[in-house]
Amino acid sequence: MASQATNLFQGVTILIAEDSPTQAEQLRFLLEAHEFVVLLAGNGKDALALATAHRPTLVITDVVMPEMDGYQLCTAIKADPELKETPVVIVTSLAGLQDIARSLECGADNFLRKPYDPAMLISRINYILLNRNLRKSSKVQIGAELYLEGKRHFITAEREQIVDLLVSTYEEAMHMNDELQQQQQALARSNQMLRVLYRVAESLMHALTEAEVCENALQGIMELACFRAGWIYLNDGPAGWRYGGDCNLPAGLPTELLEAGHKLCQMSPKPGEAGVEVALRVCEQLIGTARFNHASVPLLIGEHCLGVVNILIDTTQPADDEDLKVFKAIANEVAIALERVRLVANLALRASQLEAANKELESFSYSVSHDLQAPLRAIDGFAGMLARRADARLEPEDKRLLSVVRENSTTMRQLIQELLAFSRMGNSPINASRVDMTAQAQEVFDSLQAANGEREIVFELAELPKAWGDRTLIRQVWANLIGNAMKYSSRKDHPRIVIDSTAENGENIYRIRDNGAGFDMHYSNRLFGVFQRLHSQEEFPGSGVGLANVQRIVSRHGGRVWAEGWVGEGAVFYFALPTV
Repeated sequence: MASQATNLFQGVTILIAEDSPTQAEQLRFLLEAHEFVVLLAGNGKDALALATAHRPTLVITDVVMPEMDGYQLCTAIKADPELKETPVVIVTSLAGLQDIARSLECGADNFLRKPYDPAMLISRINYILLNRNLRKSSKVQIGAELYLEGKRHFITAEREQIVDLLVSTYEEAMHMNDELQQQQQALARSNQMLRVLYRVAESLMHALTEAEVCENALQGIMELACFRAGWIYLNDGPAGWRYGGDCNLPAGLPTELLEAGHKLCQMSPKPGEAGVEVALRVCEQLIGTARFNHASVPLLIGEHCLGVVNILIDTTQPADDEDLKVFKAIANEVAIALERVRLVANLALRASQLEAANKELESFSYSVSHDLQAPLRAIDGFAGMLARRADARLEPEDKRLLSVVRENSTTMRQLIQELLAFSRMGNSPINASRVDMTAQAQEVFDSLQAANGEREIVFELAELPKAWGDRTLIRQVWANLIGNAMKYSSRKDHPRIVIDSTAENGENIYRIRDNGAGFDMHYSNRLFGVFQRLHSQEEFPGSGVGLANVQRIVSRHGGRVWAEGWVGEGAVFYFALPTV
C-alpha cells in the first residue's frame, strides 16, 4: 500500500520550513526515500519566498523559527491567491488547546505532533494529497469566533480544512494515548524489574552461606515471567565444579545438561571470559525434550569465575534484552554475594583457628611457667644451704659464683611470675564499674614513691575523666606506666612526671609524660611485645612484660595504647578508653 501511494505521488514537491539543520536533513532523507522532491528553508521568510517561486504541492513547517514563525508563514500562504490552495502541515509540540486553535486560525490544513513518527508523517502526507482534489470541488468557508482557555480566536478556514485538522487532532490524540499506554506498560515492567532486583539484592545481602545465595538468587530470577527454571554450578578451583542449587526444574530435563556443569552446551560462554554477554541459545540437549531456550552467564569477580548460573526460558513467552539485562545484573550480584560469603567463612575459620592457637599458647605458657618454678626454688634453696654450711671453707670466688646463681634464679622466678600474670590476663573476667582515674593514679604514685625512698620526684596530676572498666586491671595499667616513668627518669637530677588527658572522637586519652631516658622512635614497634626491651638490664632492670600487659588490658577494655619518645629527653605514653 505504501509503495502504491509513493508511485502515485512521484514527483510531488514538498517544501520544508525548519531552522534545525539536523532535523531538516532527517526529514529530507525520509521524504526523498519515498520519491518526493524536497525544498528546504531555514526560516519562515525564506520558505515564503521559495513557495512563491516554486509553487510546492505541500508545505511542512515548524512553529518556532526566526524572522517568521510557522503560524505566520501559514497565514501568509493562505493570504496569497496563488498559494492559498497549497496544503500546510504544522509541526507542533501540541502542548495544549492553543496549538489547535492557532492552527485553525492561520488556516492550516493539518498538523503533526513533535517529535513525529515517520510512518505517521508519511500517512498524513498521503491522506492530504489523496484528498486535495476533493477539497477543490467542495469549498465551504466558515467564519466563527472561538474562546479557548480564555483567548479569542477567529476561524475563517474552509470546512474541509477544519475537518482534516480535527481528524488529525483525533489521530494524534489516539497516537498519544497509545504511546501513553506503552509508556505505562514499560514503567510497570521497569518497576517490576526494580522490585525484583531490590528483593534479590536484599536477600543476598542477608545470605550467610553459598546455598542461601544460590537459593535466594534463583527464587528472585523466577519472579520474572519469562524465566521458568534455573540452576547454578560453583567453581571450587582445583577441586573442580559442584552443584550449587536449582529452582523449578521441569520433569524430563536431560541429566546430561545438569551433569555437564560449567560446560553446558557448545554455545555457552566459557567461564573466566570477562564481559561475556548473555544470549539466548537453542541448547542441543534441549531440542525435542521441552519448549525451552537456554541462557547462561558466568559469575565473575574480575576475571575469576566463581561459577555459572543457568536459566530456561519458555519459548511461548520469550525474553527480550531487558529481561536478559536483569538476569545479568542478578548474576553480578550473585558473584559479589558468593565472594562475600566465602570471605566471611574464611575469616571465621581463621578467627577460630587463631582463638584456638591463642588458648593453646596461653595454656602452654601457664603450664611451662608453673612447672619451671619448682626446679628454680630447688636451685635457689640448695645454693643458699651450700653458702651457709660451707661458708668458712669457700673461697671468695666460690661465694661470688653462688651469689650469681641465686640472683639469676630470683630474676628467673620474677620473669616466670610476670609470664604467668600475662597468661592469666587473657582469661580473667572483667568486672566493670566506674573508675575514678584521678584518685587511682594518685594512689599508685604514692605507693610507688613510698617504696622509692626519699628521692624527690615532681609529680603533676590534672583532673582526669572517669573510666568504665575493671578497677584491678586499670590499676595495673597505672602501676606499669607510672612505675616505668619513675624508673627511666631515676637518673635525672630533677625527675618530673606529668599526667593529664584529652577527649577526642568518643575516647578519653590519658597521657603520662616524663623527662627520663626516652627511646628511639625507630624501635617503637617493639615497646609492647613480650620480653621486648629497648634498654639493657644493667641500665634499667626489668622483665619486659609490663608494657605487654598494659596493651592487653587496654585492648580488652576496647581501647588502644601508643607512645612517643626522644632519646635523653623523655617519653610520653598514651592509652585511650571509650568515653563513659
